Order: sequence, then structure tokens, then C-alpha cells
Amino acid sequence: MRNTMTSGPIRVRAFRETDTEPLHDAACESIAEVAPFETWCHPGFTLDEAREYVEWWIKARAKRYAFYYAVEDATSSRFLGACGVSGYSGEHRHAMLGYWVRTSETRKDVATTAARLVVSAAFADLNLLRISIGVPVANSASHRVVEKFGAVREGVMRQELVLPSGPSDVVLYSLLPSELQMV
Repeated sequence: MRNTMTSGPIRVRAFRETDTEPLHDAACESIAEVAPFETWCHPGFTLDEAREYVEWWIKARAKRYAFYYAVEDATSSRFLGACGVSGYSGEHRHAMLGYWVRTSETRKDVATTAARLVVSAAFADLNLLRISIGVPVANSASHRVVEKFGAVREGVMRQELVLPSGPSDVVLYSLLPSELQMV
């Protein structure tokens, strides 16, 4: 899967080891908004944990299991978040989309733009038939993102995730190549 993609002010690029500190800064800024929906992001998130996060995505790309990207401002290279597909199955031609954006950059279409770039490339480069997106029921910001780029709501998976607050139902969305809305 390609390493870099850009649309307007947003660039997504494969993670590099130098992303550890910028990711740590973004995650620490965003704990109140991200931690309720992600187990890796928590109060006290350390630089070592950020390094492990970055290294995991680099290794997963090399093994062709997942393709995650640093999301950054195309002009300043400021780290804005992460977006990618994981659980890639070449045999069944599907993957799962995930994303998060630092708090100061939310409501600016950063997640939507990054997701469109990643999904478009995943369909083209990995020859996927389907991308799934699981969104905790309480994560209204993520519901808005997937609806903006054309994902179809399929149903609710009961107690699909264990989040910091406990078991959570997850709304399952899917996207087929013909459904991606690029505008």
C-alpha cells in the first residue's frame, strides 16, 4: 500500500520512528476526548508507550497486517492524528478502518479527509471488496466522520469492545468501493 497521500491541507504518510514525540504530544493533548474510546490512550500516557504504538504500526505494515498512517498538516508537518486499516485479509479482501485526531484539530474535516485518502488507497492498492468501521455507540464525533464519506450503517454489535468505562456496544458500518464519497 502506498506510503504517502495528500488532499488539500492534509497528508497521511506511513509511520516513522521519529513520530514518537509528536504522537505523544497529540495524544496527551487529547486524552479527555480519545481515552474514553481507545484503550491505548489514557491519563499518564508515556513516551515509551508512544514509541511502542509507533513501532507496532511500523511492524504491522512490514508484515502486511495493517497499514496505519500519521496524519499531518501538509504545509507544517504538524502531527494531527492517525488513520489506517487493520485486520487486513487478502484472502477475504477486507479490512477495518480506524482513526483519531488531536483535540485542537477536531471539527475541521481532518479525520474525514484522512479516512477518504486511506480508504481510497486501500480499495485500489489492496483490492479490497469491503472496509468495516466499528464505532462505539457513544462516540458521536466518529459517527459523523463515517457518515460524511458514505459508510452504511449495518447494525449494532452488543458489547463488542471493552472500553475504559466498561463493555460497549458498537455500531458497525461498512463501505464498498462504489459507495465512497470523495467530495
